[in-house]
Amino acid sequence: MKFLSRYIVSEKLSSESWNSFLNKFTEGNFPQCYEYGEIAKIANPRTKVVRLSITYDGKPVGIVQGIYPVYFGFGTTLRVDWGPIMNPESGTNFQLVGSLLSKIEDCCRRRRIIHAQFLVPDSFQLHGIFNKMNYVSSGKSNEYIVNLKEGPQQLWMNIHHNKRRNIKRALEKGVEISQSHRNEDLKTFYSLLEASAKRREFSPYPHSMFESIWKTYKTELSKVFLAHWKGKIVSGVFVAIHGRTVYALGAGSFPAGWEARPNDLLHWKVMEWASENGYFKYNMGGVDEPPPSKESAKWGIWRWKKEWKGSLEKIETFNKIILPQYKLLLKARDLVAKGMTRLN
Repeated sequence: MKFLSRYIVSEKLSSESWNSFLNKFTEGNFPQCYEYGEIAKIANPRTKVVRLSITYDGKPVGIVQGIYPVYFGFGTTLRVDWGPIMNPESGTNFQLVGSLLSKIEDCCRRRRIIHAQFLVPDSFQLHGIFNKMNYVSSGKSNEYIVNLKEGPQQLWMNIHHNKRRNIKRALEKGVEISQSHRNEDLKTFYSLLEASAKRREFSPYPHSMFESIWKTYKTELSKVFLAHWKGKIVSGVFVAIHGRTVYALGAGSFPAGWEARPNDLLHWKVMEWASENGYFKYNMGGVDEPPPSKESAKWGIWRWKKEWKGSLEKIETFNKIILPQYKLLLKARDLVAKGMTRLN
């Protein structure tokens, strides 16, 4: 532990130093950027943020950010997406991550946060330290990533022939794509997202989340792409950019436009634009692990995604109850959430 005495764990790293460190990892990590925490707080006044850094000679070598809701003076679940982030040059990740996790648990106890949850990419190679510190895995999921590095022409050749056919069909039928940062187009996008969420029975981000990204994030780093057909907007996708990655944070459509295949053209135009502007990845969101089978109700959307010829990045979820004496509050929260879902 003498080695660790040379490092300092702090909750006071400036936003500039935070993002400067994170920007070294050029591919991007939107949930760990400083702005993400601010966005979450604006989107929901109950949300609080935990940010910890570990520094050596005043320079950060690791960071971790999580958000949690507060009810009746308690934080229910501290959720950390795609963290912690460690500088690979330090060569001591195992010890440093252990130190960060210990400090996070101390912070949870001080703030009366009952439960900690980490969603960690397998590529981080941190499962050993989570297991050692008595975190319990609740399974794996995937993020679906399309590689844009080779440019639009190669991307076009890589995608499934069915995708190319549908894109050509949309163009022949007169579907047009626009991009926007106007408030009225954000509202239109959200109506598309709500329609899809109702059909497919999933819970999207609330409108306040997209609105807070609109207001807080740099204008050039968030926008909506919309598909127009026969004078109407029939599908849309909201994207946020961090590093070299474009994140599709929500997408939706109206059935009235489906015969023209607007979704295929819409996402193709996002990828084409992103590739032409030097971005490396298009993150199309989550996929179950294992991926849905043909017998699954989710097979249709999975088949649609995999025709883009992307790859699955596995994410493991680790959990730990920090304040076991208050576990019943978590069960009460879950019951209320299920009741609200049924009501909706």
